[in-house]
Amino acid sequence: MDIAIIRGGIAGQSTAFRLAQNNHLVTIYDPSPATGASLAAAGMLAPASEVNFSEVPLLRLMEHSNDLWPDLVRQIESVSGVSIGLRVDGTLILGYEPNDARDLERLAEFQRELGTEVTRLTHRQVKELEPELGGPFPFAAMIRTDNQLDNRQLMHSLQVALDQLRVKTVHKSVLSLAQTGAIYEIILDDYSTLRTDIVLLAAGSQVGTINGLPKSISGAIRPVKGQIVMVQAQSNTLLNRVVRSKTYGKTLYMVPRTNGEIVIGATQEEVGFDSTAKVRPIAEMLTNATLLLPGLGEADFKEQMVRFRPG
Repeated sequence: MDIAIIRGGIAGQSTAFRLAQNNHLVTIYDPSPATGASLAAAGMLAPASEVNFSEVPLLRLMEHSNDLWPDLVRQIESVSGVSIGLRVDGTLILGYEPNDARDLERLAEFQRELGTEVTRLTHRQVKELEPELGGPFPFAAMIRTDNQLDNRQLMHSLQVALDQLRVKTVHKSVLSLAQTGAIYEIILDDYSTLRTDIVLLAAGSQVGTINGLPKSISGAIRPVKGQIVMVQAQSNTLLNRVVRSKTYGKTLYMVPRTNGEIVIGATQEEVGFDSTAKVRPIAEMLTNATLLLPGLGEADFKEQMVRFRPG
């Protein structure tokens, strides 16, 4: 089949990889691949940690996806020769003060009802796992099945693999899409036209910018603004695994990389495509992160980024 993939983030590129493995002719259309939400992601594979009380069907889908990742990582790495940095250290969940602890305990009970193993930890056990964390953490638990990979290493590894598999990338935007019989017609931003058998929409929050889509598709996804911060710790053992917390009612995650980088995030704002960086949410994230991990105060500020999740 001749398959067009609109946008080349993790969704688009990983699907292109699978299709190319099965000998389909695949072309990705993206003016700037791997620079959207995929670039700003923390790389958490965290179905249990991410679940909300009303999202049981989504949890099952995420659990299935999580089960598939290790084999997909091995396949991409075998083609590219580039490590993706999959880590299976689990996720540490912390509540900073009593109200946070009560909220997390209710969520843990819900997670257990759904079959997730949530193991409560004592303060001593937390310190054995993460000596640099502060405390006292009235709630602490480990979710072993929630892990992480390095999203930027994944994007690099995927790109090398796609080059090996001769997947073509066209650095243009798609203006509109139409279907005539069994054939799709795509108009690019230079007004050139192409036809293809199948179109995969992997445009994330940008789906609504493509003309010609039914409202049921274009109106189903909205942008959710998120800000993340990356710091460079003085030691690559300052943090050993993903830590997710609730601190004075605010949720936070800290995700360590093997080179000492720590990704801190992330805000969620329903403000459309407003890409301005705001001081308050960044200040709140850094304040709460240093409450949990005091050694972050000596880290070097490396990067701040605003991107848009598909909501």
